[in-house]
Formats: sequence, C-alpha cells, structure tokens
Amino acid sequence: MSESPNDAQPAEVSAETSQINNQPSSGGDRDVELGHMSDDANVPKPLQTEDTKAVQPEESSKEAKRWILGRALGGEFLATFLFMFINMAVPFNMYRLHLSDPVNVPLNPNTEAVAVSFIAVAVIYSFADISGAHFNPAVTFATVVTGKMTWKKGAAYVAAQLLGAVWASFWFIMAFPDGIDRMRDLALVPPENVGTGYQLVMEFTLTFFLVYVIFSVAFDTVDSTKVEVKQVGLDAENGAKNVNARNLTIYTTSGDTKSGFAPIAIGFTLGMLSLVGGSVSGGAYNPARAFGPAMCSGIWRGQWIVWIGDLAGAAAAGWTQLFFQKLRKLAGSK
Repeated sequence: MSESPNDAQPAEVSAETSQINNQPSSGGDRDVELGHMSDDANVPKPLQTEDTKAVQPEESSKEAKRWILGRALGGEFLATFLFMFINMAVPFNMYRLHLSDPVNVPLNPNTEAVAVSFIAVAVIYSFADISGAHFNPAVTFATVVTGKMTWKKGAAYVAAQLLGAVWASFWFIMAFPDGIDRMRDLALVPPENVGTGYQLVMEFTLTFFLVYVIFSVAFDTVDSTKVEVKQVGLDAENGAKNVNARNLTIYTTSGDTKSGFAPIAIGFTLGMLSLVGGSVSGGAYNPARAFGPAMCSGIWRGQWIVWIGDLAGAAAAGWTQLFFQKLRKLAGSK
C-alpha cells in the first residue's frame, strides 16, 4: 500500500521534535530560541480585547465597594446594638439592685450618665474605622444633608441602626427575667403634662448640641490656618486607607487635629445630655433609642416628636458647623 503525504507528516514532525529536544540547552535565551515553554504556557489563553480589559477594574471596584458598605452596615448594626443594650440594661440593673437592698443601693441618675459615657467612648473607638460609629439616625441624617454621605448610603445606615435597636430590645427581654414588663417603662414616651411645643424644642436642642459637638471634633482642626480637614476612610478600589476620602468614618486620630479626642468628647456629651431632657421629652436625642423599645412594647405615642425634633436639630447643627467652617476658610484665604 502506498503511503500518502498526510500519513507521513506526523512521522516527520515527530523526528523534528526529537531532534530539537536532544540538543543541549544553554540557558533561558536558548530555551526561547528553541521554542521550549512551560506547561502553563501550553494552555491556550483567550484573547483579551480592550473592552474586556476596561471592564475588569470596574468590576473589581464595584465588588470592593459592596464589601466596604456591607462591613459598614454590619458595624452600624452591632454598634447600635451594644450601645442600646447597655443604655437600657444599666438603669434597669440598678433598679433591681435597689429593690433588693434599698439602703445600700440608692437610685442615682448619675450612674446612667456615667454608663452612657463609657459605652459611647468604647463603641466609637471600636467601630469608627469600620462604619464611623454613628449608631444614631440623627447623626447619619446630618452627614447626608451636609453632603458627607449619599442619601442611598444614609438610608442603608438608618435601616441597620433601627434593626440593631430592635434586636437590642429583644435581647434585653431575653437577658432579664422581667424584661418584658420593664420594656414598657423603657419606651420613651413624652410626659402627658408637657406641651408638644416644649417637647419638640427640647429634642431639637439636645440633638443640636450632640451633633454640633460630633461635627466639630470630627471634621474641625486645632489649627485654623489652612489645615485641611482629614477623615479616615477606605479607598473603594484598593481597600487602602485614604485620609482625604469623604467616606464612612466620622473622625480621625490624626495628630494634627483635635479629632483624636472625639470619642471622649462625644461620650461625655452623651452622658451629660442624659441628665437634661428626660422630664420634658423623654430625652431621646436618638430616634433609634425610641424606636427599638417602641417596636418591642407596642407603645408608639410620641414617636413623631422624637423623629421630627431630632432630625431637625441634627440638620441645623450640621449646617451651622458647615457655615462656621466656610467662614474660617474665607478668613484664612484673606
């Protein structure tokens, strides 16, 4: 039988390959010259068009943003949960101790103020680099109306905060034997013998004070001469820290600003405010503080006063601090 040209071709190729493989190699250049390739190189690679190359960084950026936002929302949930639980548990625990020993354990409102201050400092230091440690819808609302956070991200923050407040209230019921009965007392219901106008003014004032302090120590600086405000954040594309990014956190521990003491200043402010408005409006200055117990107790009276007063006070504080900051920049430029 005659041999066709096609049948002879594999034998010729095999001989050429054997001859090349038997030649001595003299290094990397020789390997390239002879066509020697690694196993990975033998795997065919798909052609990558310019459009494909451009899409990949964009997809990576979107994925990074989703992870950062998810982590921030988880941080807000946990921060609100911890703050709310301690805020409710301390006065109730002191009340139970007082019932068992009224002489040696007197009821002292300063105990709650100290507890609120300590838990606020701890939560802010723990979660500032994760979510900014707002744990207050009024604070988040102020950052939104002043352009420090988008409306979409702000809404997600508020949802996480309210969920954390509700879960803290449920956890309180599970942690204390008579927690379900006490939850009705923890619901922040404005006194009936106080006019609505007084209650709105009180909530507005308390929240204005808190948010103004937060914005002043969070975004302001010690030196008023052309020192840029710095904020700690995460770059959405590479996850690296970016001190000039308008991102999730509300303060920085940078040495050239007074923000390093922000958790202490904010914590002391929260403790002080807990001694001020309780007899007039219930002293919420945090809509989440009112929302959680209301959801678990079913007592919703006065919720609109808390939400309107707190959000209005927060917005006014944010705009006021922003106004003073712009005035300072104008004075420094002259």
